[in-house]
Amino acid sequence: MAYFAVNYQLNANKDYPKLWAEMDRLDGHKVLRSFYFLDLDISAADLRNHLKGYIDDDDAVVVVPFDLRPHHHMAYAGTNDWINARFG
Repeated sequence: MAYFAVNYQLNANKDYPKLWAEMDRLDGHKVLRSFYFLDLDISAADLRNHLKGYIDDDDAVVVVPFDLRPHHHMAYAGTNDWINARFG
């Protein structure tokens, strides 16, 4: 399993529900307004390419793989649970 941090910026035509639904389907955890954690068995490039199908051409997405325990301040509810389930 690989862990990913995903950040996005939707510009002119903001279709958040479409992207949010896909993040939910992928069992992503929303950490901040436009920032998710995911754990999947694919590469960062494959995840980026997949998510491009849920955003418009003028929108941005960044996928960063990580393997160290993330630390945060004031993240959304459930973030500690997501981290503790994966990093003990």
